[in-house]
Parts: sequence; structure tokens; C-alpha cells
Amino acid sequence: MTTSDQNRAPYGLLALDALDDGLLVVGDDRRVAWCNPAFLRILDIGEEIPRGMDISTLFNRYLLPALQDEASRQQILWTLETNTDLPSLLCRTCAPDGTRRWLSISTVSANTETGFWVIRIRDATGDVDAYHFRSALDQSPVVVFAQDSDLRYIWSYNQQLGPADTPILGMTDQDIFPPDDAARLTRLKRRVMETGETVRAETTLTGEDRVHIRDLTLKPLQDASGSIVGITGTALDVTERGRVEEALRTRTYDLSQRMNELQCLYAVTHLVEVPGITLDALLQAVADALPSGWQYPDDTAVRIVVDGQEYLRGDPKETPWRQESPIIVHGTCAGMIEVRYLSGKPEADEGPFLREERMLLDAVAERLGRVIERLRAEAALQKSEEMFRGIAQRSFDIIITSYLTEEVNYASPAVERILGYRPEEVAEANLEDYILPSSLPAWDEGRRKVLRGEQVEGLQNEVRRKDDGTAILELNESPIIENGVIVGFQIIGREITGRVLYERLREQAFDMTARNIAQFAVLADHVRHPLQVVMGIADLLDDEETAEKLREQVRRINVRISELDREWVESRKIREFLKRYEL
Repeated sequence: MTTSDQNRAPYGLLALDALDDGLLVVGDDRRVAWCNPAFLRILDIGEEIPRGMDISTLFNRYLLPALQDEASRQQILWTLETNTDLPSLLCRTCAPDGTRRWLSISTVSANTETGFWVIRIRDATGDVDAYHFRSALDQSPVVVFAQDSDLRYIWSYNQQLGPADTPILGMTDQDIFPPDDAARLTRLKRRVMETGETVRAETTLTGEDRVHIRDLTLKPLQDASGSIVGITGTALDVTERGRVEEALRTRTYDLSQRMNELQCLYAVTHLVEVPGITLDALLQAVADALPSGWQYPDDTAVRIVVDGQEYLRGDPKETPWRQESPIIVHGTCAGMIEVRYLSGKPEADEGPFLREERMLLDAVAERLGRVIERLRAEAALQKSEEMFRGIAQRSFDIIITSYLTEEVNYASPAVERILGYRPEEVAEANLEDYILPSSLPAWDEGRRKVLRGEQVEGLQNEVRRKDDGTAILELNESPIIENGVIVGFQIIGREITGRVLYERLREQAFDMTARNIAQFAVLADHVRHPLQVVMGIADLLDDEETAEKLREQVRRINVRISELDREWVESRKIREFLKRYEL
């Protein structure tokens, strides 16, 4: 716009050229009468002079395309068409280069007689940003402030500790906060002014009888020449975060303690499962491992007492900071575990000890009680097994144990003496392989009875010897039961080959004796009848001398027959006696 145009500005309002707000005067013919430079700048019109341009053309070219919402566009068009007043309309715009702004547009009739009216356009972006800034900060935990070179507050927003925003102006930190808090703040802020660095730090401040934790960001405040004239900063209230972090640290510490306790318990459990470990070695290892489960392992001593024997870790001196738990074995107190701190510690649930440490101590004591019971039972079992094995090794009878899943797992040395097989040979074969076919039915029946849980006694089987001979065994069989389930069987076999052969010969002797007795009886009957005939003939003879000789021979034969009768009776009595007493 030329100088002459400005000189002809309505009402001589040349001072309006200096305003930051854009002004546009429109005549009653709806054409531009005058505008100030700010109007041209806000709408990016450049050097073009819009004087005499139709207002609708002007807005359609320079304003309406930049508007971001249709409602604002329609409102402005309606205002232009009706020449009505528009108090204020806040519009979002976007320039061709992508710049986004907020424009405040209003219209008012300047002279009702001439019909002139004025359109005012103002760049409200800063106001909107400030509004949004304030809206975001209101009731938030963020404080924004500025202080001069004397560290007096020259601006504050959202102040939460001490005086509010307005009363704080002109005051220093010494006027607002307790001495210690003010001294810390002053040192930080002086450092910023002296070094020109940005400082971020957390500090505690006392206000309203409460301790607050503030996350401070302090920056130097510079004038137009770049000189530091104060500081500006933000303060974020992180009190709750601090509490959460403290709670998290506490929780992390607690979890760490629980992990230490679990690792200690795991170490004890692992020691218990070490193959072949003795009770003495176990108890000493447990004493060495226990301190890791307590809060202060380097200051912890342990004493375990079992059956009067002590197992120590650390200084054995007595202290008042101790806890103990009994070791119960088969319902009787066999000893105890004692944990001591060698120096005083903060109070906890049980003196200086935590509730969880008490639980850990009791758990370890209970575990040791069960382990001692098991070790003693294993020792007794081992002693019993050794005794059984010694008896089995020296036994003249064959002893065999066989599990259903493993076949024969033990054969006594008597197997080699009786059958000629080494025990390991028997363990590698099926027992049926040694049974003669004639004895297999009896063997199978005995096996079925045993697997039903019955005892089998006096089972006779003929078995094959290694030298291809045979032996007769009398077997006693019994089931092996574990947890109520039959898992195998045990056999005790005695060789009765000689006894069976003796019994067979004995029976043969009895039979022969019976036959002989019967023959004696028959022989006596057969002899007596002819003798009676001879005696009759002797009585009929006339020759008395000859007759007497015959009678004498008959009498002598009768004596012998009577003796045979007496021996026959005695033989029967002896046979009945032997039969009766199994001799």
C-alpha cells in the first residue's frame, strides 16, 4: 500500500498501521476501502494492494482456503453476505507451507451513516498455546518458574509449595522453604548461573508438614545479548514415584531375601540327596550352608547338635541374638539347630530375625529330622541285609529271590554246591530251564499260588544238574510284597535226593519184609499139614522103633516151625512200629 493510500486512510487512523492486529475497512459497496500492514502480513497477501477488491473475492482468495473447519468457513460467508456483526470467531488455519495458526476474526460497524464496517483479524496462536499450556499445567505435578540474578522469583505458575504464584514474586527460596531445603536449592541454582549448564537433580522439600520429592530441571535465563540474567526451571513432584520406588526397593529386597532362603533350602535338599553322604558330613554341610538364607550371612553363626555331637559354622561365642529349632526324630528331640548374629541388628519380627527366617529354620530342622530317621532306617536295613546275606551265603539250602520285572536277582552260593551252577549263571537264565519236564506241572502250579499271595511249602521238583545229573529239591516259596503289590517271590530249596532215595529203598524193604512174612506163614501152613500126615502114618506102623523115629523128626520139625511162627509175629510188630514212627 502506498503512502498516499495511507494518507487517505479513513478518519486519519494512521496510528493503526503500527498495530499487530490486522484491520480491514469495507465500504457499503462491499469493497475494500483500507487495510493496515498487519492485515496483509497475517493473510500473507504480500505487496498486492487489495483496495477496491470485493470483500468476498478477497476472503475467497486469501482466507477461506486456509480455514481447517467448515463451520468457521460458513460462519464467515454468512457474515459477509448479511453485513452482520461477528463478535469473535476463533478459527484454525493452515498456510501453504504447512504452518498452523489460530486466527481470531471479528466484525463491527464503524459508521452507520456512511455504511463502513471494520473486520479485525488477530493471530491468536500464542494465546491458544498459552491456554493449552496453562490447561495442561493446572492441577498437574509440574511447577514452572523463573528467577532473576538475585534468585528472586519473577514468574511462577502452578506453585504448590509455599506461597501461591502471585505472592511468591520477589521472594527467594530462603523466604519460602526451611533453611536446609533453601540451601540445597540455592547451591543448584548458583551452579547453573555460574556454569551456564542445564542441571537436573532430585531434591526433598518440606511443605505443609509433608516431605515432597521434586525432580528439578534448571536452565540459565539469558537476555537479548546472551548474558545470563537468572534461571528458569521446572519442578516435577515425584513423591508418589519415590514412594513407589521405595516400595519397589523394599519388595525387591524382600524377594531377594526369599530367593536366598529358597536357595538355602535347595542347598540343604541337595545335600540330603548326595549318594553315600554320612550323617556327620551332612550335618556339617548344612551348618555351612545355612547362613546364606539369613539377612546378614557374613555375621551369622550356626550350631547344630545331634545326639550330643556339635557341628559349628562361624564364631562359637554366645550372643543374645539367637533363635533355635528342635530336631525331632521318631517323636523324640534328638538335637537342635541354633542360628546366632554375632552383633546387634535392627529389630524385626523375632528380635533381629524375620518371620520368614523362623519358617526357614523350622523347615530345615524338620527336614533334618526326617533325614536322620531315613538314614537310621537305611543303616538298620543295611545291617539287616548284611545279616541276611551272611546267613544266605553260609546256608546249605538254596536261596533265590526273583522279581517279576528282573527275573532272578539273587542266588545263594549253595546253588553251586548242590547243582554245580555258579550264582551268576542262575541269575542270567529262567528258573524253568532247570526244571525237568516231569516236574513242570507242579512247578507251574506252585508259581500260580505264589503270585496269588499264597505260601507254598514242601513242593518237590526234580532239577537238572550241570553235570547232566538230576537232583530232587524240596521248595518253600513265598511272595515278595511291596506297597501291597506282589512284585516277585522267594524260594528256599533243600536237596532231598538222598532222603527220597532212602525212602524208596525203605518202602522196598517194607514190601520185601511183608512178602517174606507172608511166605513164612504160607510155608508153615504147608509144612504142618504133611507133618500131620507123617504122624498119622507113624501111628499106623507096626514097627514101633521106626514109628518113634518118625515121631521124633516130626517133633523136631514142629519146634522149628514154632520158632518161625514166633519170628513172624515179631517181624510184624517191628514192621508196624517202623511204619508208625516213619522209620
